[in-house]
Amino acid sequence: MKIKKTVNVGGAFNPDSAFKLACVFLLIFGMLCLPVTHLAADSIKFATLAPKGSTWMNNFEAMGKEIRAKTDSELRLRIYPNGVQGDELDVIRKMRAGLLHAGAMTATGLGEIQKEVLIFQLPRLFKTYEELDYVRDFLREDLDKAFLDAGYVLIGMGDIGFYYIFSNQPITTIADLQSPAVKMWVRTSDKIGIEFYKNAEIATVPREVTQVLSSLYSGQINAVTASPYVTVALQWHDRFKYMTDLPVSVGVGATVITKEKFDQFTPEQQKVLREIGDKYQSTLIEQIRKDNDRAVEALQKKAGIQVVKFEDDAREAWDAIAAETHKALVGQIYSQTFLDKINALLEEYRKNK
Repeated sequence: MKIKKTVNVGGAFNPDSAFKLACVFLLIFGMLCLPVTHLAADSIKFATLAPKGSTWMNNFEAMGKEIRAKTDSELRLRIYPNGVQGDELDVIRKMRAGLLHAGAMTATGLGEIQKEVLIFQLPRLFKTYEELDYVRDFLREDLDKAFLDAGYVLIGMGDIGFYYIFSNQPITTIADLQSPAVKMWVRTSDKIGIEFYKNAEIATVPREVTQVLSSLYSGQINAVTASPYVTVALQWHDRFKYMTDLPVSVGVGATVITKEKFDQFTPEQQKVLREIGDKYQSTLIEQIRKDNDRAVEALQKKAGIQVVKFEDDAREAWDAIAAETHKALVGQIYSQTFLDKINALLEEYRKNK
């Protein structure tokens, strides 16, 4: 009796191959059923002017590692340092277009999002870090809401340090700054600095941060106000001979992310991002303040910069111009109500100190 053979059009049947094919199918099907975050990390494109190797960048990189670890690699910071994405106004434009998601900003960038925050950089408003901390902590919920209303989530607040005058000739009076030989830098978008220098009759050269170094080397600028650590981190320090001991203002900053991007995360991921952001911002504040103290010492001992005293009479005149500037900017940057609130908090703090 002949056995009828079954013809397999596709070739000989192989049970092992069939089993493997089924496994592959099930694997692909299972992957398609998984949430997207399990397939690949969600990259948060994060821009900053901070240079590689600086305290700021070291902090941001450590923050990124912890965010990745605490979210099982589902969230990652992709950091763009050194201003490679442009100045802060460029970064804000890219964030609005969705090309970037987050950034570490100074008051200039923050002010483009919520301009009243610029009030923290008014000249001579804060005399100590303790005053700044008291006011900023008190207003944190108000600031969170203001940024949220503007479409951004405030991840953490920080500061850059007190700004001092760095120059190539000793600056001990306002008259010294009014000299035609002084080419004082002001940030192009710094409405407060521009108003103050105008009131003080000090000529300025507008430039963005990314243009300062080349302008110092070309001689277009020969004086700046900056924190000591900034002058070192951005390699400006070797272009100066003097630092004036008057704290002009305090530089503030913060880390923000667009609400659009933030809303894409799970509630647990959002919580992790907020908690880690606040943790590292607090650490960064402590580190930067220590760095500024060390930088003053290093600038004198290693760079040969001489610290000169701003005369007492000139200091009083400077404070009077600062107060005039505070009033002049009401309605342009902040409300009288907000200025009064901060002044009341400062008065309360100084009274109870």
